[in-house]
Amino acid sequence: MGSSKGDNIILVGPMGVGKTTVGRLVSGLLGREFIDTDFLIEEMTGLSIARIFSERSEAYFRSLEREVVENIKGMTNLVIAAGGGMIIPEDNYRVLHASGVLICLMASVDVIAERLKESNGRPLLHNGDKREVIKSHLESRMKAYDKIEHCIDTDSLQPESIAQNIVRIFRSRIADV
Repeated sequence: MGSSKGDNIILVGPMGVGKTTVGRLVSGLLGREFIDTDFLIEEMTGLSIARIFSERSEAYFRSLEREVVENIKGMTNLVIAAGGGMIIPEDNYRVLHASGVLICLMASVDVIAERLKESNGRPLLHNGDKREVIKSHLESRMKAYDKIEHCIDTDSLQPESIAQNIVRIFRSRIADV
C-alpha cells in the first residue's frame, strides 16, 4: 500500500529558525540532495534576495518562488529549505504538501531577533524595529504555519538535535505508509 505523497522533506518556518543549517545536516544524515529555495532564486537571477526586493519588488520575488515550487513538483529525494513566506499562497502550500513531508521550524521572537542581529541580507527586516517586524511576520504567517502537522520549537535545541528529530519524524512517517 503506497502513498501518492512525495518523499521530499520540506522545512518551512520564519527566517532565523535554522532551516538552511538544519536542512544541510538532514541532507547529510540521509544522503539526499539539499536545496535552499532562496539560494536557488539567487542562482536563477544572479541577484541577492536583498537586491531582488530593492531593485524589483517583493511581488517579483514571490513570482520567482512560485516558479521554484513548480520546478520542485516533480522532484524526489530532496531536503528543501523553503523561504519563510513560500507556503503562504495556497497553491504553493498544496504543491509542497503533496511533494513530501512538511516540517515547520519555529522560534520565539526574541530568539529569532538574536539569531538575525548581524544579518544584513534580510530585506524584510529593514522596515523598522527588527523585533516588531519579526513579531508582525510571525503573526501574519501563523495561520499558514499552523497547518503544518510537524512543528519543532528550535529555541533551546542545537541544529544537530533538530536534524535528528526531523529524521525520526520522516522515518516514522514512511513506516506509517
